[in-house]
Amino acid sequence: MTTMPSTSTGYRQVSGLRRFTRYYAFSLGTVVRDWAFLAFVILMPVTMYVFFTSVFGDSADDSVTATMMIMMATYGGLGAAMNAGASIQSERSSGWFRNLMLTPLNPAEFVGAKVCTAVTVVIPALGTVFVAGFIQGIRLPMSTWAAMLALLLLALLPMVLMGLVIGLWFKPQTATAVTTLSMLTLSMLGGLWIPLEAMPAGMQSIGRLLPSHWAAQIGSWPLAGGGFPWDGVQVIAVWALALIAVGALGYRRAIRTSRR
Repeated sequence: MTTMPSTSTGYRQVSGLRRFTRYYAFSLGTVVRDWAFLAFVILMPVTMYVFFTSVFGDSADDSVTATMMIMMATYGGLGAAMNAGASIQSERSSGWFRNLMLTPLNPAEFVGAKVCTAVTVVIPALGTVFVAGFIQGIRLPMSTWAAMLALLLLALLPMVLMGLVIGLWFKPQTATAVTTLSMLTLSMLGGLWIPLEAMPAGMQSIGRLLPSHWAAQIGSWPLAGGGFPWDGVQVIAVWALALIAVGALGYRRAIRTSRR
């Protein structure tokens, strides 16, 4: 005999989607209202890209200029992704996180909304640098632009998780400093400012273990061609799994401390 799904089950599914949508809209609104943050993650990488191309543009060919664009886009996307935890810091400091624990919002909806918020901010951070590259004279097929954008988005997802982990584990007073320090370290050692090949051997070894380095390599693959950097996929996957585990522990800890 065929049984019809219960009304209560359908209601839970609809209400779950509605909870997720509302919390995503709330989180995105919090980020959009922070003009200083948006200026930092969008204008800073564009400014650095224009500066580098103006300094080295005369001595660099088109491929080098395009590589600079990928590096600065990765830097901007890295900053936008890692600051996903910024809203968690404000929620914890204002007591809003405690109120969220009293709602039916479950951990999957909470994390999913934060990840979607970060991705929504990462897209203009990447796209603005790409627009600057186009203005600077970089001409690529539309399929190449789209592939670079999609691969960079996927490769930067672990950085969203890192931002969430920092927001959950550190106090609001110190989380911003930890986020900024982590972002600068990943950018410098990952070869986003200086090519990894120009660094000492020890720093090169460290850089190849960082997801920031491989995010740039994966993002530039449609442009550079050759074999796909599968080693980078493995590094990024390991970081993602480790950050998921640490983030789950941090979420439980944040719940316990918020209920005291």
